[in-house]
Amino acid sequence: MTENVVAPQSFTGASNFNIANSVFVASNNATFQNPPIQAITPQVSAIALFSSKSGKSSCVEAEWDVYARLLLPRKRGYPLWEPKPDEHLPEEYRRIGVCIGDVGILNEFGGFDYLFNACLPADHPVNAGRVPPDFKQLKGINARETTKYARRYRPGDHVPNHASQIHKTRISSPGGQQQISGIHSEVAAGLSFRSSATRGAFVVLPEGASQTDHQLYNKLYQYAAECARSWYTYVNGPLARGAHNGSLYLVTGCDKARAWGVASFIDARPDNVLLDVVPQEPENAGGLPDYWFSTCNSASSSSDSDNVFNNESGCIFLRGLKIAIQIPLFPMFSEVAAKVTPISQLGPDDCLPQSRSAHALQWLQSYLTPKYDYKVYSDLTSDKHESGLFSIVRQKEYHPSNVINDWILSHSDVEVAITHDDDWASLIQDDEEEMPDNEDLIRRVRENCKIIKFRCMCFVVHDV
Repeated sequence: MTENVVAPQSFTGASNFNIANSVFVASNNATFQNPPIQAITPQVSAIALFSSKSGKSSCVEAEWDVYARLLLPRKRGYPLWEPKPDEHLPEEYRRIGVCIGDVGILNEFGGFDYLFNACLPADHPVNAGRVPPDFKQLKGINARETTKYARRYRPGDHVPNHASQIHKTRISSPGGQQQISGIHSEVAAGLSFRSSATRGAFVVLPEGASQTDHQLYNKLYQYAAECARSWYTYVNGPLARGAHNGSLYLVTGCDKARAWGVASFIDARPDNVLLDVVPQEPENAGGLPDYWFSTCNSASSSSDSDNVFNNESGCIFLRGLKIAIQIPLFPMFSEVAAKVTPISQLGPDDCLPQSRSAHALQWLQSYLTPKYDYKVYSDLTSDKHESGLFSIVRQKEYHPSNVINDWILSHSDVEVAITHDDDWASLIQDDEEEMPDNEDLIRRVRENCKIIKFRCMCFVVHDV
């Protein structure tokens, strides 16, 4: 992988929103039959927000955060700065990359951390030793309900945050120089990108890319709601990932490529941004070519390709369900009654210090899932495993689904909030250059969607 780097949210006051013992699902695509449904109209007063349009925050944004924020308005899902699967994953997974049914989390480097696939058996090569103890395969998800466009992006295509501000030209081949085998004519000697804007982002696809999506949203919603608490228990218990609430992703679609280049810039001088993407000879004889940024002025960039399996294993855009659960307040130790026991009655183990994680596990045991045998995970409560359920969690990435899910959980007593990428995307106008701030996004949800209660869940549908 080639990389060039340069230095460069909460809601308050809701009323009339009370959904007891239910699951909230934010979806423009969900349709259900059977029992009658009940419409609910939430009301919001003041909302604290991060303004994406201001371009300013309390901390410096990393290049992958800038990249994601600026490309999200293109409504193709979540843009991954690191499309390539982690090299420590099973070979079978690295060969194919992100697939429908993958459960994972967005990491702090702009990539997708794969955990397991919900649609495959527990003993499948990509799942072996990775699934929760109470894993239940989601069956009935097959190719008949999948749409795929093998040539969704043509060779040499690029996806900019603003088409009129990022300009692409083809680099002319030097006279007499032999062209590298396997290079498409649209790429030739390379592609050059310039911009007169002070901030921007784009992904370039020298060999094009494909698009795949699944349409059985209803089944995926219900499955995610049933498994949400179990998954968080597993991820922050045995796996000790430190995943923040709302980080779990269930993949329903993705855009994938064999070769790619990503770039972002912020606070750049007008007309100083220049990036050249050029092909180079493959590492392995007879292999496919690689691509890299030979010039990168006033920007951060990264390029890579699958030169091991020669497959479209890199996920450039990710689409799916973002899942969050309602967590009750952790009881303060000052509110817990003390028990006095004479030293003569204590055993050897009673005199040893107890980890705070052990108390957390005991408190959450009845809430999260009664199916777990927490004794199996007793080693996670030792001092050397303080990265368990209630230690420091990963930094929370910006994601519009997180904004919607946080608002739902902050203003209701629903148990689970689920939002699909298609739902927030339907609220973005085609000519918008940046994501609306948090307050505006929630306002659009309230004005353009209905919150529907169905059995034990709630979901959002577009009010047409």
